[in-house]
Amino acid sequence: MKKKQTVGIVLLLLLLVVFWIVIQTVRIKSAEEEFVITAFPVGKADALLVQTDTYVMLVDTGEEEDGPYLLEELSARGIKEVDMLLITHFDKDHVGGAAYLMEHVDVKAVRMPDYQGERPEYLSFLEALLGHPDVERLSEIYQYTAGDLAYTIYPAEEPQKIQDRDKEYDNDMSLVTSLSYQGKRFLLTGDIEKERIEQMLASEVDWQHDWIKMPHHGRYQKALKALLEAVQPQMAVICCSKKEYAEDKTLKLLEENGIKMWDTSRGSVVTVFKEGEVKVVGQ
Repeated sequence: MKKKQTVGIVLLLLLLVVFWIVIQTVRIKSAEEEFVITAFPVGKADALLVQTDTYVMLVDTGEEEDGPYLLEELSARGIKEVDMLLITHFDKDHVGGAAYLMEHVDVKAVRMPDYQGERPEYLSFLEALLGHPDVERLSEIYQYTAGDLAYTIYPAEEPQKIQDRDKEYDNDMSLVTSLSYQGKRFLLTGDIEKERIEQMLASEVDWQHDWIKMPHHGRYQKALKALLEAVQPQMAVICCSKKEYAEDKTLKLLEENGIKMWDTSRGSVVTVFKEGEVKVVGQ
């Protein structure tokens, strides 16, 4: 009888030990940071949310009418604070929803390119920034680290050359952002075009990344070939709409380079990094 009791006690203790190990494993896994990039379906416009468990970054804000939609998406994720709002350039399809979001979300820091815009959406954005304690126009490389997330923001190296070229220089003034998370790299390119791409590739920066947000909503340009050769991504995301879809030449170039592509024409594209793997979910 005593032997059976002893065996029962030992088994119970073993079960308690196993249970404790399982609970600790679950706790460890739940505490692991998860890196997510969500490209929102805001038409031929950019709005991308970068998240870890401890940091929230919003890159561009679509057009003016997209402000309420983006606020709903942030609220659905329980986001009341944005650590960094990054506006790549001042075209209406990138800065459009910024003023609305500034009024409804606690934005801790704002970074934008160092030039003056002219569009009404830009002027509304500036008005919303009045009195904000942490706003910076970037004319030099900016670096930041938050836990396992590190990012570098690259402004145009020769802005005067870009601005002297013609009146439509906004796209090439885009801030380019390289995100790094546990050994994986993600490149956000704004709407960069030929002049800016050539400047980038002439620099000594290592542009090789695992993932790229394609420039200018999938618009084709000859410089894309050299850009993709330098970046060598396995995955690409295009922010576009059904009515204004990525150009066939761009899609063909991605296919020829063996790069898998997702786009926002039919819904959000979500890129998740967890346990060493990058997975993209979307149409």
